[in-house]
Amino acid sequence: MNKMEAVIFDMDGVLINTEKVSKQAFAEAFDSAGLTFTEEIYQQILGRSLPDIQLFLTETYHQPQLAAEIIQQRESAFATYYRTHPVEVKEGVFDLLSFVKEQGLKIAVATSAKESIAVPLLEQSDLIQHFDSLTFGSQVKEAKPHPELFLKAAQQLNVSPEKAYVIEDAQAGIIAANHGGFQAIFIPEVKPPEEFGRECDYRLFKQISEFQATLQ
Repeated sequence: MNKMEAVIFDMDGVLINTEKVSKQAFAEAFDSAGLTFTEEIYQQILGRSLPDIQLFLTETYHQPQLAAEIIQQRESAFATYYRTHPVEVKEGVFDLLSFVKEQGLKIAVATSAKESIAVPLLEQSDLIQHFDSLTFGSQVKEAKPHPELFLKAAQQLNVSPEKAYVIEDAQAGIIAANHGGFQAIFIPEVKPPEEFGRECDYRLFKQISEFQATLQ
């Protein structure tokens, strides 16, 4: 294995525990539109940018205006929650950040969220100062599972993909990491189906501290 030079973190569901808030916001948006928000749909949109999710919903329901309204309501509910609630950092994140920094590895965030949403969350959680670079979904043309987001992050760090870990909680992110030539670390909320493990290359962990233990 090449000597690793960097760790690239997804934000939602990896660094901060926003997934339950996002999931509830989507559930409310679907309900207001008279639709049922299922776990299957959630897994299909997890890790993708909101514009990409809007496109997916348009293709699924063949109603562009309905898709736009769902995304707008989800954004509103998500923002409203964090105006009155603290940002919850995932267990083990600060320890891992300190450890990889001590090892001389570069650290980046690469999130599908747009900059105006991600930066306040990273600032409120006291995470932002730990990173060498930040890459947002609003800075790239292609959304996950396309690798552009991670490739841009690696470019900003001046490291080659094969020398960088990508830590993800979503299947779309793992596919993107694979397509970009990164070493994928998968820490999902729900264990992926067996066929996904046969199709993609990644190391699976239940929590971030388990991954850190492999680096020591």
